[in-house]
Amino acid sequence: MKKKKGIWVFVVIVLALIIGTFFLIKRLTTTSYGKVNMKVAVMLKVNKYFNPNSIKGKPINEIREILNKDSTIWSAKPIPFSNIRNVNIDISSTKIPVRIYTPEGGSNLPIIVYLHGGFWIAGNLDTIDNVCRKLSKNTKAIVVSVDYRLAPENPFPAGVNDAYNVIQWVYKNAESINGDAKHIAVAGDSAGGNIAAAVSQMVRDKNGPHITCQVLVYPSTNLFELNSKSWSQSSNDFNISREDMEKYISLYIPKKEDRKNPYASPLLAKDFKGLPHTLIIIAEIDPLRDEGEAYAEKLKHAGDEVVVAMYKGTTHGFLTMDRISGEGDKALNQISLYLQKEFQKDKL
Repeated sequence: MKKKKGIWVFVVIVLALIIGTFFLIKRLTTTSYGKVNMKVAVMLKVNKYFNPNSIKGKPINEIREILNKDSTIWSAKPIPFSNIRNVNIDISSTKIPVRIYTPEGGSNLPIIVYLHGGFWIAGNLDTIDNVCRKLSKNTKAIVVSVDYRLAPENPFPAGVNDAYNVIQWVYKNAESINGDAKHIAVAGDSAGGNIAAAVSQMVRDKNGPHITCQVLVYPSTNLFELNSKSWSQSSNDFNISREDMEKYISLYIPKKEDRKNPYASPLLAKDFKGLPHTLIIIAEIDPLRDEGEAYAEKLKHAGDEVVVAMYKGTTHGFLTMDRISGEGDKALNQISLYLQKEFQKDKL
């Protein structure tokens, strides 16, 4: 009798654990904006619980260390890639470090200028290295990754100016890196997506080199106000809190009035005509979701060609989460196919 009672107690405990786990996972994965991939949600929440990295009161070097670690913690080992060169581009009194990825075979290759994320205050050539390797390999194009100047030491518009100067350098020196000056694209993720959108406007405004297309991955497009519905619904759920974002923006652009500048907030530009063909990748569970969609609508309304791809169940930063999710590689494959198609169309 005692044996049967013990079995029933064991069964009840197991069932309680199963039910409890079910509701815990449901709570972790369910948000007001949609359902997050289970593995991603659990890993992000567990990491946040055991590594509660707050930026409050920390000096900039510690904040950078936290952000750089967070951006690569779920990245897989870099794929093999043989032809990588680090180069310093001299522009007046400034040296802009770039990393050039050249795929094997071919000549007169198209060029992708890539701008890393990091909230304008962090990120570097290493944090986006694997993405650039995959992008170059998949597109059979040269990728020029830009280590633009960071705030607060170099606030707005230093980073945007660096991106513009690199595009000009690439255009003038394309042949020396085995590239084609007639086929240049610009791409970036998060803060890099913000700078990519801004520099595309700058190139148009200054009659700079022809840009075949731009790829914006979960871009920030409105730094003046974080007032979208997605900021209300998704802030603090996973990767970005409103409080932290306001801190990053204040370091990048101390004066709020300056955040209305279209090269800071591309969404607030008055003129969207004549911008390059655009692919915008959006994460479903992301405070920046609405900003990406709003920018796409502005482009469409102006008659520009734009493709929007929403990745369900993903969070901000998913492009570099290839250890725990396949969505990043799916997005990179879509980006690569899009770039190949646009480069080919541009030749016709």
